[in-house]
Amino acid sequence: MSFIDQEVTEFRAKCEKQVPHTKIIICSSSLIRVDIYPERPNRSMTVCLRFPENYPQSTPILVELKSRVYSDKLLSELTRLIDDYAADFLGKPQALLVLAFAQQYLTDNPLCVCLDEIKQLRADVKAPGTSTESQLKLKQKNRSVELVAKGGLYTYRVVACVPESYPMQSVELRGQESNLPAVLVRYLNGQSREIARQCVEPPIRLSKEALANFRPVRSLHRSLKFCLEATRDFHIELCPICDNTVLPEDPQDIELDDNADSFIERVYCGHLFHQGCLKKYLSEPPFPKGGKLCPAKRRHPRSDAQTYMGRPQIATSGGAVLPKASEDVVCGIKLAHDRWVVSVKTAEARWAQKQARQRELEEVVDFLQ
Repeated sequence: MSFIDQEVTEFRAKCEKQVPHTKIIICSSSLIRVDIYPERPNRSMTVCLRFPENYPQSTPILVELKSRVYSDKLLSELTRLIDDYAADFLGKPQALLVLAFAQQYLTDNPLCVCLDEIKQLRADVKAPGTSTESQLKLKQKNRSVELVAKGGLYTYRVVACVPESYPMQSVELRGQESNLPAVLVRYLNGQSREIARQCVEPPIRLSKEALANFRPVRSLHRSLKFCLEATRDFHIELCPICDNTVLPEDPQDIELDDNADSFIERVYCGHLFHQGCLKKYLSEPPFPKGGKLCPAKRRHPRSDAQTYMGRPQIATSGGAVLPKASEDVVCGIKLAHDRWVVSVKTAEARWAQKQARQRELEEVVDFLQ
């Protein structure tokens, strides 16, 4: 029996016993084909082994990796690592060794399944306009990715845990910490989770055909990129009324009293306002029938009135949906906020009452003079 025939026989007998989570598909002297993690489609990989001439004396075994889950970049890099590993075992049987090496690599590096997303996030962290202090940390043992997003002196930290069934199941976002105002932290926490959820759960109102064609998409990059970009932009956003930055330069100067004029409010269209500016704007005429519209000079990229995952859309006060307009138009979305639900009639009555009091005061002053 030749060396290769003997190795193939030994491989057939020992493979699935010595290398866990593997299944032999083909095992012959011309080709060995084995699936790693065949019971987990979201982690599976196929290893093809061939015996070249002069094997194993001067030439290592030939390795080809295939997968619908892992990126071509990962397959190429892992193939290179296996080739270097096999070269250290010339003159010895290599099939079982390289298969065990590949299986162990996938086990030790569970974040391999989202390698492309991690590369995209690293590029986003280093993109122009992004704080150089923003960081991305990988924790293979915990299958998690930690993002520390910076915007000026403001920080937002979040940990995305990648589940075993990823991408069929969305990442779990936890451990959020920030020195941003509470209203913005709640927004970041809630919206990032919603983005991750939308990646794996179809919309409620979906036709049967569309529902049948729905496929989960990867959620790591989408949810963390949102956190990165939003944190980067908060500290430079201007109040549409006074045209000054909404956030103070120093996080320690954030107003905590929700009745103070400098308290920060975020409205439905996504823009940030000083509470005093928003009160003044909403309490002064004109009072259009459909309610006041946001006076910001452009629509907000992270408006609640548009769908983050799909084509951006703007909902008008009448319920109609308009396509996203150019960056140069006024926001024009109806101002809406839980604390500022006032009808036109009530606003007009309050304004008239305020003007009447003002005239009375002026008459008194004139009389005393």
